[in-house]
Amino acid sequence: MHARSSLLSLVLALTACHPGSAPPAYAPVAATCSPDRIGHVSIAGAPRDALAPLIVLEGTHDDPARTERIAKIATEGLRANGYARATIAIQRVPRCGVDLAVTVTLGQKFRIAQIEFDTDDEFPAVQRLALIEDALGTVNTIGGTYIAYRLQRALPELRRRYADAGWIDAKIDPPKATYDASGAVTITIPVRSGPRFKIGNIRAIGTNATTRSTVIDALGLRPGDYYDRASIRSGIERARKQTDRWIDLHVEVAADRAEIDVDAIVEGR
Repeated sequence: MHARSSLLSLVLALTACHPGSAPPAYAPVAATCSPDRIGHVSIAGAPRDALAPLIVLEGTHDDPARTERIAKIATEGLRANGYARATIAIQRVPRCGVDLAVTVTLGQKFRIAQIEFDTDDEFPAVQRLALIEDALGTVNTIGGTYIAYRLQRALPELRRRYADAGWIDAKIDPPKATYDASGAVTITIPVRSGPRFKIGNIRAIGTNATTRSTVIDALGLRPGDYYDRASIRSGIERARKQTDRWIDLHVEVAADRAEIDVDAIVEGR
C-alpha cells in the first residue's frame, strides 16, 4: 500500500511540474519500400475516375500480366463510352516499388447515326433493331455507342429468329462499321435470308379420328401459310387444353420443296 501511494505522489508531482503535457506517444513506424508492389498510378489524357480498373491496382502485388489484362478492360470501358479508337499505354517506373504511368489517347467520340440491314426480306425491321440493342438501349442502337463484339454476340439470336419465322437457311455476315469525320458511325449488317419456307402437310397422329380432328382445328394452321414457330407452339398449347392430352410437335423440312411438314403426335390413354 505504501509503494502504491509513493508512485501516485510521484505522478502527481511530475504533472504539476509540467502542466498541460500530453502522455508520451509512440512514434509511427516508417513505411518500408516494397519492391514487389505497385505504388502510385498516374493518369494522363483522361479523367482519373475513367480509369478506375487501373487505379485500384495501387498497393497491390505487381503482376505485369494482370496489369495488361486490366488495361484491356479499361480500354473496353472507354470504347463503351463512345471512344471507339481509345488506346492505353502503360510505362512501368521503378521507385519505392513500381509506379505505373498511364497515358490515354481517347480520340474522337462516336455515336451511331444509322443501322442498315443489307437485305430485301420481309423480317420486321423494328424487331431486327430490338434484337441487336444492348445495355438498356445505350449500345448498338441509333444514338448509342457501337461495340463490335457485343453486336457480333447478338447475331446468333437474330439468326434464330429468322429461322423461327421461316427463313431456316438464313445467314448473317459480320457487321461493317463506317466512321466519318463528324463522329457518326454507320453500321451495315449483311443478311442472306434465302427462301422463306411455308407450311406443307399438317397431320395429327395417334388416338381416334375425332380427337385428331379437334387437334387439327385447334392448331389453326393452313398449308401454304408461312412457317412461324411461335404460332405453331400456340396452336399446340390450344390443342392440349381442348383435348386434355399431351401432344408432341414434330416438324420436318421437305426434301424436294421449300415447305415444312408439321406432325402433332397425340398421346393415347
